[in-house]
Amino acid sequence: LMKVETMRERFYKLDFLSREATPSETSSEHNMATTEQGEEEGNNAILREIKRGNEALSQKLDTKTAEINQAILGLRSSIDGLGSRVTEAEERISSAEDKLSELNSHVLGLLKERASLVDKVDQLENQSRRNNIRIVNLKEGVEGADPVRFFTDWIPTVLGQQNFPKPLVIERVHRSPTFRQPGAKRPRPILVRFLSYLDRDRILQTAATVSREKGELLTPDGSTVMFFPDLSANLVKRRR
Repeated sequence: LMKVETMRERFYKLDFLSREATPSETSSEHNMATTEQGEEEGNNAILREIKRGNEALSQKLDTKTAEINQAILGLRSSIDGLGSRVTEAEERISSAEDKLSELNSHVLGLLKERASLVDKVDQLENQSRRNNIRIVNLKEGVEGADPVRFFTDWIPTVLGQQNFPKPLVIERVHRSPTFRQPGAKRPRPILVRFLSYLDRDRILQTAATVSREKGELLTPDGSTVMFFPDLSANLVKRRR
């Protein structure tokens, strides 16, 4: 019984002690609840600030993204325009190259035709000169006022009367160029045109023979003269 009483007393003491401790614990729990509530409110405030910050950032990102997209659209439009212009330029260049190639072919054809025409003109010019001879280094003015009569007699005299059984028939005579340049020292060449190219050939052959025999042709006044065929400038260049 004594043990039971002792245990009962201890129980009462513990119950008393537990009851005395209850207000303190209740206060602590209240403080903890208040602290947790404050922390929760603080956390909620932080979350709200973060949310507002995220929303503001999202709006800014949306705005910037829209601006970037607009700029990209503008660049794309510009690039498309440049692409169209480049394509058009390439087409024009290709067309120009085709036309240039065609023109080059045409020019080559014209050059060939021109060369052929030049040859024909040169042939015609030499054909028209086939009755002419060119006398070089004859003093100015010796032919007088009637050069045709003068050379009709002068040529057989210089080359030998025996070489010309028939009189020469001369159509015209003139010096080239027509007017003498001031200060010119050398006499102008003389062009003599015969009615027959046979007379022209006989004179050139006789002049060559006499030159080989005598070394040079001398006129009655002692001047050295030379006889040449009258050729076009192109033919003279080719023969050089």
